[in-house]
Amino acid sequence: MNHATRNPRFGISSAGFTMVEAVLSTILVSVMLVAALNLVGTSKVTQQKAALTSRGRLLAEDLLAEILRQNYQEPDETPVFGREMAESATNREAYDDVDDYLGWSASPPVAKDDAAIANSANWKRTVTIERIDPLNPQTVQTVETGAKRITVTVYYLNVPQASLVAVKTVDWE
Repeated sequence: MNHATRNPRFGISSAGFTMVEAVLSTILVSVMLVAALNLVGTSKVTQQKAALTSRGRLLAEDLLAEILRQNYQEPDETPVFGREMAESATNREAYDDVDDYLGWSASPPVAKDDAAIANSANWKRTVTIERIDPLNPQTVQTVETGAKRITVTVYYLNVPQASLVAVKTVDWE
């Protein structure tokens, strides 16, 4: 028994798809597939950026915490802004005050004892130390003020991923 019906006016069978319907269906499915793939791609890029930002923030927090544990100024010698003679520009083991980190940078990042940090290839950490006005922290000073702004910036493939800022002050008596 044939269930196909004929349109008496045009003599066309209405069973199945016409070529136009098939082409339109294919176009519609293709557009939806492209949109879905774009969404998946955007989601992956967003996830990767979030992971890089998170990793960068952890690396910045680690170094900033290390710096904040140091004395405000040199405990053993006459205070100098920056590293004293016995302190290396690359190895931080002898750093004992905040401004010893002035201009410090490492790529890839390393721990204070110079041990490599796992999975840190292509990463870089830099430190800026500035004397600031304690009453107006946005104002940089050239003389000792009792307050230093510490900025740690972390890069992945030379693109900034995280930057943390803290202020360390002299112990007031």
